[in-house]
This record gives sequence, C-alpha cells and structure tokens, in this order.
Amino acid sequence: MPLINKHKHPLGIIALWHITETPEQLQAMLTIDEFVPFKTDRRNIHWLAARIALQEAVGNSSSKIIKNDLGKPFLADEYGHISITHSGNMTAAIFNTTNSCGIDLELFDERIKGIAHKFMAEDEAALLPADYYNACVCLLWSAKESVFKFGSIHEVEFKTQIKLTSIDFENQTMSFCFKRVTPELNLKVFFRVYEVIDNEIMETPLLRDEEMKTNERYILTWI
Repeated sequence: MPLINKHKHPLGIIALWHITETPEQLQAMLTIDEFVPFKTDRRNIHWLAARIALQEAVGNSSSKIIKNDLGKPFLADEYGHISITHSGNMTAAIFNTTNSCGIDLELFDERIKGIAHKFMAEDEAALLPADYYNACVCLLWSAKESVFKFGSIHEVEFKTQIKLTSIDFENQTMSFCFKRVTPELNLKVFFRVYEVIDNEIMETPLLRDEEMKTNERYILTWI
C-alpha cells in the first residue's frame, strides 16, 4: 500500500502518499470529492492521489471539497481545515479539526536557485548554510508556500511579507514572520525530507547539496 506516512501532530493529522497506481486504480479508491477527468493522465493521477491522501488524513470521508471566496479548500460535511499538495510521484494532505493549516511538498531540484531572487531576500539568504544552500532554497520555497496556504490571502509578496527569521535543523522547524496580516504573526513551520530508492521511501535529514542531487528526494513542510 503506498501510504507511507500517517501521523498525528499538534497541527493536525498528516498523510503522505507515494503514487504507484494508475488513474483507474486511484479512482476506484476515491470516496472524497467528485472526480471529473482532465485531459492528461498525469493531472488525473495528481488530483486523485492528493485526495486519497486527504481521505487517509480525514478518515475515509465522503465529503465534497468546496472553496471559500479566497480559494481555500474545505470539506463540505466535515468540521475542520484541510490542505493538500503534490509533486513528482508523491502527494500529501493535512487535516486539522480546530485551526487553519497549510502543507506543501516539493521534489528537490537544484534549478530552483535560479528563481530564488523572486521569493528570498538577502537577509534570508544569509541564514542558509553554504553547503546546504540549494537544499535550503527549496525548503524555503516550500515553507513559504505552506504559510501562504495557511493564510489564504490573495496577493501575498513572498519575498517581503513572508520572512524567514530562523532555521532549527535539529528539530526540523523554521520560524517566519507573516507580515501580510495585522497584527503580524510569528509562525513555526515543520519540515521533513524523504528519499525514494526503488520504490522504497525513507526519512532523512536535510542533506548537503551534493547529496540531495542523488536519488529522488522530497521536501515536505506544514503549518
């Protein structure tokens, strides 16, 4: 079974799904939301697998996903908050019965450093260890996406309004100041790193750039 991680966390129930199924197999498992096929299998697979992960986090719900005026998803018949994400061959979801939440998953690609200037300020770059720079840039992008989903506010400037203040590698957390709201919020984002080898998944620390380039590696962040 491709559910590789499901755990309760103070911020909610998180499920991580490794995609090995066809669209037809995923659709047969679907109990949540209503599936309307897209033009490509790849998009169908991501859409379906993300909701299968959400089913695991919620507990096999049959609710429909609806969105509020800001585009934030909710379950029509469930009390609580949700967020879903997909990248590469993995999807993830989080369900929190009481608080807003956000989750993001990124397949590591060192080319993200080419657009880092669009979402990372110089004072944030100074917090990134040189040997881990590309890995941390990918981590930073993912974490800011999680904060954005948590806030569910349009027109957020990632570079100036979601500010990294510290990284705790030992406890796998990052601290941010979310300046888009008043009063500003100090937020903690959690992260994990996963390595895929021959369809086997294992959790690892955030590795140096040269090591991150080997094999298929994913960064998961949530708030």
